[in-house]
Amino acid sequence: MALLQVLISGLSLSGYYAVLAIGFGMIFATLRIFHIAHAAVFGLAGYMFFLFHRMYQIDIWVSGALALVLAAVFGLLIDLGIYRPLLRRGGGTFSVFIASLGLTLVFESVALMLTKGTLSVARVGALAPVTIGPVSFRWFDVEVVVPVALLYAGLYIAVMRTRVGLEIRALADNAGLAGVVGINTDRTRTAIFLGASALAGLAGIFTAYDSGMVPTSGMDLLFITIVAVIFGGSRYLFMGALGGSIIMGLVTALAGFLFPQWVTIIVFSLLIVLLIVRPNGLFG
Repeated sequence: MALLQVLISGLSLSGYYAVLAIGFGMIFATLRIFHIAHAAVFGLAGYMFFLFHRMYQIDIWVSGALALVLAAVFGLLIDLGIYRPLLRRGGGTFSVFIASLGLTLVFESVALMLTKGTLSVARVGALAPVTIGPVSFRWFDVEVVVPVALLYAGLYIAVMRTRVGLEIRALADNAGLAGVVGINTDRTRTAIFLGASALAGLAGIFTAYDSGMVPTSGMDLLFITIVAVIFGGSRYLFMGALGGSIIMGLVTALAGFLFPQWVTIIVFSLLIVLLIVRPNGLFG
């Protein structure tokens, strides 16, 4: 029964990873940007949700909506204010990566100064447990997994069946040719950053309500998310991000149960082995 408990916990973790992974993977696959500042977007949403709901006592749905909007706008401003100017001035992908990393470290430092590193939990009281026979789990885990599954289905339909989705896929296949055939790449890029940042914000809200936020929460979760994206491979974005996230959720839950002090070593050792065996990922 302990194994079943770990499985449920792993699926819940997979929901967090999947939401963050599809946003990160979307930016990486289409724009070739290693968007480390995705962690800062995640952190901003989590802290804003905590501020609105816990500190100002604003309704949970209103607080969540405000935090999502702020996350989407913040992600877009990162692109408009940092990435695009850098690229226009001849900066390469490495310059963009360094700027993204720098912004994330600045965000963590500011969050540390403001919060003193204390845990910021948006909810009041414990999460309600559900017991079915010998198995216990939190109802909140269901409230994470089910919406994430529905969100994935909706995103898949949007990307595969809408004009904006077609433009996103064209940009991922060949950015230069997409502009030549008349696709407004700036508009598509804006849609990508808004959508991906909102997804990071959703993960931040879930985390703030569940386990709480510390200044490094975004980077801690993003590292595992990046491993999930690499595990799945970026060729088939949705399948890769979802498959990699489920694997990483189960691996981290099982490793945390059996060898809690070895979680990081196990995760990145698996990544190294996979890169050697399948450099393009499981679905690459």
